[in-house]
This record gives sequence, structure tokens and C-alpha cells, in this order.
Amino acid sequence: MVEPLITIVLPAYRMGSYIGDALRSIAAQTEQRWEVIVVDDHGPEDGTASVVRDFAKGVKQRVELIRHEVNQGVSGARNTGIRAGRGEFVAFLDPDDTWLPHHLQAAFAVLNGDPGADVACAPVESYRDDPAHAWTHKAHFESWKKDHFPLSLAVYNFILPSAVVARRAHVLQVGGFDTAPDLQHIEDYDLWIRLVEAGSRFVLLERISARYRKHGGGATAQEARFAALHERLYQKHPAFFREGQRRMLRLALDTHHRSEQRNSGPLRSMMRWVDQLLRRVLGKLSPSK
Repeated sequence: MVEPLITIVLPAYRMGSYIGDALRSIAAQTEQRWEVIVVDDHGPEDGTASVVRDFAKGVKQRVELIRHEVNQGVSGARNTGIRAGRGEFVAFLDPDDTWLPHHLQAAFAVLNGDPGADVACAPVESYRDDPAHAWTHKAHFESWKKDHFPLSLAVYNFILPSAVVARRAHVLQVGGFDTAPDLQHIEDYDLWIRLVEAGSRFVLLERISARYRKHGGGATAQEARFAALHERLYQKHPAFFREGQRRMLRLALDTHHRSEQRNSGPLRSMMRWVDQLLRRVLGKLSPSK
């Protein structure tokens, strides 16, 4: 059996129809030093167990299925997987998402090449495969998100769990995912903030390597709950959000001021005057109604 370098954690609850795609994307990775921990969070019988067992028969790596006796939510399921792992790094993959073949190799290259880097995050391709409403969107990290990280994280969460590979020791040191019921569906955002506050250094990668499936059963479909969830997160991390948003606002105002200065020179003034003159002339030449 291959000694694991990366522990891959999949929390599973009513995902039997999707988890096979996720597992096949793991098997296709160019970096093969991994192990898989699937945590069935006391879900109803939906074929998850048989899909995982069949997958385990076809690979040489460690594949373990753990079933909770009581439902603990996605945070509890991920924490169980993290603790059961043996890898130096931990990669999160939700069972309805998939990876492109270079995902683990790209993240490990950064983390291994830079001992000061603790968390690697890739941009994602979001998609919906419903035949009636199919679409795909490739989302890269804009310059301001990368240039001003982690301040940009105080504006909104643009990091998805399925695109993250981190040093497992760092995740364990901050206590893993918060299992508080009123933080579920925003538990990943909370973990990123706690890792930043603990001094972990994030690296935002350039190349898309994860695919994020949108569907009616996904947690993000419950948009009405998110305002309350974000308010709860602000209450938990007031200093992070207050200082981060204050500094981001100052950066935005400074950028706007510099832009105004560039656009207010003599040449710009002359161009505006010519434009106004032409508008007046054209107005006089236009036929009346």
C-alpha cells in the first residue's frame, strides 16, 4: 500500500448518485500518494457504501469508509476524516464535486516548494449539468483578491473547500471545522479566517483544478439563510471583518483618487471640452420633433 502524503476527506450524506464521479476524479490524479477517508454522516441507504467499497477494490491506496452512529453535520464529518488521516496534507473534496487530474500535483508543488506556505487554494469551474438548465462558469481569482489577501477575505469568501489542500497539522491546531449548528454551510469560511488568524499562509493558485457542481440539493441553494449565517460569522470574528473591510475600503478609495488624478490633467480636460462642444453642435443640427 502506498504511504499517504495527502489525506483526502469526503463527507457524505445522501450523495450516492454523485460520489462515484468524485472518487473517479481522485483515481485520475497525476499525484498518486493519497489516501481517501469517506465519512458517511449517518445518511439513509443510497448506495454510498457500495460505491466506496467497489472503488477501494480497484486502487492500491488506503480507502476507508467511516459511518457516524449519529448525524453530526458536515463539520463533524470532515473533522472525523481529518483525525483519521495519516497524510502530511489534507485535501477536501465534497462528494458532488470533482477534480481535474492535476489538482493534487499543482497544490503539492507549491506547498512542497515553499515551506512557508500552508494552504493552497485553486480557482474553480462551476457548472450545472441539469439538461434543462446546463451551464459552465470558469472563475479565476481576480488581481485584487490575490494582491490584497487576506484582507480580501474580509469582503467575501471566494475559497471553496473542494479547491483546498492544507497542512493537516495546521488544520488540527486550530481545531478543525466548527461544529456549531448556526455556522453550518459557512463553516469553511470560518476555518479560513481562523487559519489566517493563527498565522497560516495561503497561496492562491492561477490554474483551475476543481469543478464545483451546482444543483438543487446543494447547501448553497438555500440563499435565504446566508444573510443570517454571515451575521453570525461577523459576530464571531468582529476584529477580522472590521479591520479587513476598513483597510479594503481605504485601498479602494486611494485607487479611485489616483484614477481621478490621472483623468484630470490638461489633455483629459481638453478631451472633455471637445466632447461637450461636439454634443452642442450635433444638438443644433438634429431635426426638431
